[in-house]
Amino acid sequence: MLRKIVVLMFAFMVVGAADARATLRIQNHNDPAGDPTPTNYSVTSATFSSGLFALGDNDFRSFGAGPGTYTLQSFPAPGWHVGDIQCVGDSEADFAIDIPNARVIVTHGLGDEQTCSFTNTRITQAPAPGISPKPPASELPKVVLPRHPALVGVRAGHGYAEASIRVTQHSIIKGWLRRHKTVIVGSKRIERDPGTHVLRVKLQRKRMRRMRRRGLEEVRVLLRIAVTAPNGATHVFKHRVLIDLT
Repeated sequence: MLRKIVVLMFAFMVVGAADARATLRIQNHNDPAGDPTPTNYSVTSATFSSGLFALGDNDFRSFGAGPGTYTLQSFPAPGWHVGDIQCVGDSEADFAIDIPNARVIVTHGLGDEQTCSFTNTRITQAPAPGISPKPPASELPKVVLPRHPALVGVRAGHGYAEASIRVTQHSIIKGWLRRHKTVIVGSKRIERDPGTHVLRVKLQRKRMRRMRRRGLEEVRVLLRIAVTAPNGATHVFKHRVLIDLT
């Protein structure tokens, strides 16, 4: 009888340890949706390496990772790049998202449930808003969704600049293009429900014509974004952009 009790206690300890490690998950999405192109990924830390593994559109892979600092690295196929990365977990501070280098550095604690969603876009097309992570329903009580808006991407084109903004509640999003600190050369306002949205701000036509008459082929401006929640709380983001005038 004593032997059975010891065995049962050991089995319980093993299961408990496995559960305590919790989950580190990568989700992959393609833009355009449904494209069959796979993307390679790796998960590494000082003591762990997953090696390369491929994920298709809307595919995922999970790891029962122990506590530590992990790098989730994407290796997009030729002609593709990472357009957006979004993560959810116990705390936003656990994720250092680096979209230009297609990676996330994650601080993974004991019992953490963390999911990062990579949205891959063809280089030849304008990036669409990224897809938010979708943890399994069983894990939702264990994760904290982002509480604040975030600037998740900025790009510029002919006569415009646009920003991808994540909002966590119904919000008013305003954008301005500023030159010489105070001169507003473009503005836009939208109102949106929770999600990731693109705000495109165009240069005023008269300003653009004046710049072109002066022989300018491009202009550097400040893109200023203000996100206002229903309670009046406002978050402001600023980003320098180079707009093409030709």
